[in-house]
Amino acid sequence: MARRPDLEVFAARHGIKIGTIADLIHYRLSTEQTIKRIGERELPTVHGTFRLVTYEDRIEGGVHMAMVMGDIRREQPTLVRVHVIDPLRDLVGAEYAGPANWTLWAALQKVAEEGAGVVVILANHESSQALLERVPQLTQPVRPYQRGQSKVYSEVGTGAQILQDLGVGKLRHLGPPLKYAGLAGYELEVVQSIPFEPGMVG
Repeated sequence: MARRPDLEVFAARHGIKIGTIADLIHYRLSTEQTIKRIGERELPTVHGTFRLVTYEDRIEGGVHMAMVMGDIRREQPTLVRVHVIDPLRDLVGAEYAGPANWTLWAALQKVAEEGAGVVVILANHESSQALLERVPQLTQPVRPYQRGQSKVYSEVGTGAQILQDLGVGKLRHLGPPLKYAGLAGYELEVVQSIPFEPGMVG
């Protein structure tokens, strides 16, 4: 696959224009949105009081939520977790084999400890049949919720739109390093990634 420097040489030689993924995302943001803010209220929780902001998904249907605490400023790094609901893990505490990652509970607790941040909670559009197929037999481990690459990119785009709407600019990301191109198109910059380590929080 040709890299950007090669494409720039090719474009100059043939007199054609090129655009980056960030350019495409920036254009699409200026012409279309896949989410719509539909509500906002204060929400007391066991971790403290958050501002709950809800969004309608115009493509998949359903409602996404953002739990916001503290003062959010575009120029100031903000603690952020974009979390896709997994009923087996988030509702009943199923434990998966493999690397540990931030649970919804742990992310909310981390934001509360620092006093500011955003936890975006994306609706899970997994079918009932797919969920049942993940419920293990007695001798089998619980399988985590798996998504295809196109689904992951869609979730990243949805989360990015919500963060942009909330006024986030610089991210202290709760999770492994993000490898998705095009975040600059949403005017988002990851300045730190914070992988989960057992014992960090609850």
